[in-house]
Amino acid sequence: MKYLDRIRVVQFFLFERQDLRLSEITGIIGPNGSGKSAMLDAVQIAMFGANSRLVALNAQADEQATTRSLRAYCLGQYGENPEHRARENATTYITLVWRDSETGEPLSMGVCLYASADREKHEVLGRYILPKIELAMSDHLETVDGEERPRDWSTFRHQLIERARVSGEDPLFHDSQRYIQAALLALRGTGSAPHTESFIRAFRFALRMRFDKSVDQIVRNDVLESRPTNIKKFREVTESFRRLAELVAQIEAKIADGRRVDTEFAKAAAESSRASTWEAIAKMTVVEVARESLEHASESKGKAEEHLAAKNSERESLDAQVTRANAEALRFRQAREAHSAHKDYGVLQTEIQTAGERLQEKSKDLRNSVNLVRLTLAEAGASPFLKASMSGMMSAAQTLETLVSHLDARTKAEIESALRPALKAAERAFTDLFNQGSALERNLSDANESLKLAKAALSRIQEGRAPLSQDVQRLLTELRDHGLNPVPVCDLVKVTDSAWQPVIEAYLGRNIEALLVSANEEEDAFRIYRGLTGQRAIYGAKIAMESRQSIGKSAEAGSVAELIEGDHPAALAYLRRQFGDLRRATTDAEALAGKRTLTQDGMLLSGGELERLRPVRAELFRIGAGGVGHRDALQKELDTHTTEVNRLTQLLEALKRVLNALKQVANEKLVTQHVLDTWAEMDKASRDVASKTQQLQGMADQEYVRLGEQEKNWVDVVRGLVPQVEVLLLAIGGAESELKASILSETEARQRLEQAENNSAEARRHPEYDHEFWFRQWDPLIERFGTQYQQMVEHCDAQQAAAKKRMGSAITKGMGEYGTFLEKYREQAPLEASTDWRNARKWLTDLLQHLDRTELANFREDMDAAYRTSQETFRNDVAIALSNNLEWLEETMDRLNAVLKACPTFSNGERYRFRRVVRPQLDSLLKFIKDVAAFGPTQDLLGGPGEVPEAFRQLIEDKVAPGAASVSSPLDDYREFFEFDIEILREDPLTKAAKVVGHLSKRLGPGSGGEHRSPLYVIAGAALASAYRLDRGGKDGLRLMLLDEAFNKMDMTNIIATMRYLEELGLQVFMASPGENLGTLTAFLHRYYDILRDADNNAIMLEGHDVSAQVRAQFREDLPEFNLTLVEEEVAAMRSRPIVQPNQDVLTS
Repeated sequence: MKYLDRIRVVQFFLFERQDLRLSEITGIIGPNGSGKSAMLDAVQIAMFGANSRLVALNAQADEQATTRSLRAYCLGQYGENPEHRARENATTYITLVWRDSETGEPLSMGVCLYASADREKHEVLGRYILPKIELAMSDHLETVDGEERPRDWSTFRHQLIERARVSGEDPLFHDSQRYIQAALLALRGTGSAPHTESFIRAFRFALRMRFDKSVDQIVRNDVLESRPTNIKKFREVTESFRRLAELVAQIEAKIADGRRVDTEFAKAAAESSRASTWEAIAKMTVVEVARESLEHASESKGKAEEHLAAKNSERESLDAQVTRANAEALRFRQAREAHSAHKDYGVLQTEIQTAGERLQEKSKDLRNSVNLVRLTLAEAGASPFLKASMSGMMSAAQTLETLVSHLDARTKAEIESALRPALKAAERAFTDLFNQGSALERNLSDANESLKLAKAALSRIQEGRAPLSQDVQRLLTELRDHGLNPVPVCDLVKVTDSAWQPVIEAYLGRNIEALLVSANEEEDAFRIYRGLTGQRAIYGAKIAMESRQSIGKSAEAGSVAELIEGDHPAALAYLRRQFGDLRRATTDAEALAGKRTLTQDGMLLSGGELERLRPVRAELFRIGAGGVGHRDALQKELDTHTTEVNRLTQLLEALKRVLNALKQVANEKLVTQHVLDTWAEMDKASRDVASKTQQLQGMADQEYVRLGEQEKNWVDVVRGLVPQVEVLLLAIGGAESELKASILSETEARQRLEQAENNSAEARRHPEYDHEFWFRQWDPLIERFGTQYQQMVEHCDAQQAAAKKRMGSAITKGMGEYGTFLEKYREQAPLEASTDWRNARKWLTDLLQHLDRTELANFREDMDAAYRTSQETFRNDVAIALSNNLEWLEETMDRLNAVLKACPTFSNGERYRFRRVVRPQLDSLLKFIKDVAAFGPTQDLLGGPGEVPEAFRQLIEDKVAPGAASVSSPLDDYREFFEFDIEILREDPLTKAAKVVGHLSKRLGPGSGGEHRSPLYVIAGAALASAYRLDRGGKDGLRLMLLDEAFNKMDMTNIIATMRYLEELGLQVFMASPGENLGTLTAFLHRYYDILRDADNNAIMLEGHDVSAQVRAQFREDLPEFNLTLVEEEVAAMRSRPIVQPNQDVLTS
């Protein structure tokens, strides 16, 4: 076994050099003030590596603060005055030489200190441990000029290093902690090295030997080792599991929040699908309307064909009559010309014939002219453009029709009176149509302009840019038509935080689409803009001048302007300038504290005013590419403008046809004059025919005249048939026109049907068309509306509008929650996802899929692995370690109690026994730990419905600090499961059974000094035995115990019991004692020193004495605790003595 063999000091206290030999139990005996504690202090200084915080110098001095210090010991201070010292400076050596009793192998360890009177602090020059080497006193000294003095540290240090080369280990230690650990390791026995903290506490307690804390705390902290488990590793693993669990929970919450957003997007998608399907249903219904229209057009065409055929049949009949009449007239003319009288009257007859032909021609012209006016009025009156004057024009046309039926018989006045009102109506109609035509041309021009702007806006959308307002788009077109290259500033910047974009665009207003022109185009832009006047005038559109922008100025942190970024410096400067010093605010306090602030929901504080801006909806954003919503809206707008242009073009063409027809009869004066002149020529021809015919009848042969009359009759028949033919030709023309119109209508109806079918097919091909929804709706619609297809279309349009309204609400809510989602989870979505909900949904769907299938799956896998690791770690590093520690505790206490039981009794026949009681609140936890150590952890160790004690859950979560004595966790410190005390037992005189008569924790206070100090020795011995591992029978290592003022104020019984206890524990005891107990102690001492101090010369003398085993045995023979027969003999002697009777006289006197 290892024991302290030598203490060698140089320049320590009043010793210039001193070499002490120690044995198993060694004492320094001397009166108070003799310096007997100095050597004990030297040992603890060497044991603790001169750590001032650990050494307890003159430990048993009065409670008042001691003047002892390492510096005082070095300088040999012998009084309370610092000037009372033995030396002005010192190089102090304290070396302890240990030896193995079996092998005799030495080990030297110690410290070198330096102190000087002119320095307030001492200095630790070195700490050293040299296994297998004994440092002699001569190693510490050198002789210079015949004077012996301490060897210089540098020389001594070099000597140490040289001598340690054999072992190959560094003998020097810079810090006390490593030094102590190395010493304990070097002095260990066959078992493990003493626990450093346990050794320090126990060693110090044995020196101080005071009840300055509770019995529970003393036993807990000074007797028992801490023996920590690897709870740190378990907590780290558990913390890893918790972090992963939190990550899983966070991702699950994120996925849940994302799915809530997607729910709104799904509603929008469903309503969008319904809107698309209702649109498809409407277009399918339009197919039925177009098919029905085609059927009507085909039916009208058939009737027109029949009507034309009937008129052509009538014409064939009249043509036959005219042919026959012409043939008869020709026959009678030929007969007349062959008559013998023809040569006499032929000239007159020719004149009659010529006059008749002229009469027929003028009659036809007159009829045609009046019919032209009539037909023009009738056609114009049927036009939808002249609904207001239709009745008057139709009445005038009817009057002219009546006039034409007996036109040859009408007088000039009758013709004029009937014709003039009709011509005035035609003039009014022409003027009305001309004005309508001008308005239509203007509307068509505007429609074409709108169509052009819509195409330009759609082109911007297709190029990935947002559409512009109409005035800005018009100005952009005008400037570009003049060769300039303006660019909207919204195309050149971006908003870095999409959550702020709605309120940023609301604040910027029209500035957001200002047209940026370069410096060399600014004058031209000004001139062109100013030159747009009249109907071409544009107001409110802004032009940003590149030359006027403050380029290069950076935005302040926290400002709204900071969120605007872009690659074009001028555009960036222009928009940032609009914000000025406007700051972002997230709380009410921030908003109200600033000079100019803006919140994300639109609260604007500026210039001492508060205003709330309406955030711009995402589908109306200007900054960033136009989304699908923009494209759909613009495509519909483009379709509307295209339809309007086509409609206005067709109307204008139809109007121009009517206008051109009226143009021929719209001049009353000219048309009236022409008709009256024609009537005058016809009247003259009629009179010429009549006068010449009368002249012929008075001169010619009757036969010749008869032939002439027959010819004239047939010519009159022809003349009578001609108006009928003309009327019929007009009717045929009308029928042909009607047929052409019906054919055109049928063609247009067929085209409309084809277009409707194409539109319907295209609508059904739309990706959002829902065939199942159509299938569910179609039959109920047919049952409700039947063939009232137009009403069905209107119903479908209403349903589509309602679906779009619901879609808009879902989009608004979804984009709002989408923005909240991005802000909450600090996600950066692509710019296109911030302006279009479909892009946002696609991005969100991809994100959620990634989170669910990748991150969540990976984290869950890691979490499960961490959970399994935590279970294994808990069982292996905590539960089993705790279980082992609990077994060690039981064995240690049983060992200590067995030693106490084997020792003699203390005062009053008392014994002591260490006691532990499980803390009630930790009883279930203790059982749980033991079960886990024995059977392994359950699957719900860290949570779930299993029987995991709440105390364990709280300890893992650091929610409790059990025990009044410590804040340690029972999972890390087995001692925390118990309350500790020392039971006081007394044997029953009859049964010899030990009975508990009290507890030390209750006795402190009353009782004698011995009663109080005996337990201290019991505790101190137990603490050191535990620290040195002596409780496991390992007595071959370090066993040293220092006792200062040993057994002061203790009676012999307690001294003997205590020494027997310490002997039984196997401790090597080095004590300092006043001397009054030397007789009793000699029974136990192996060596002791008498110490004397010469106060006058400040010198100390030590005289050593060995106590042999025989001497110790002799002293023990006189002690009843070692020799029970002494008690029996004394009792027997007392019984054998005669009893002396008292004198009766004395009693009575």
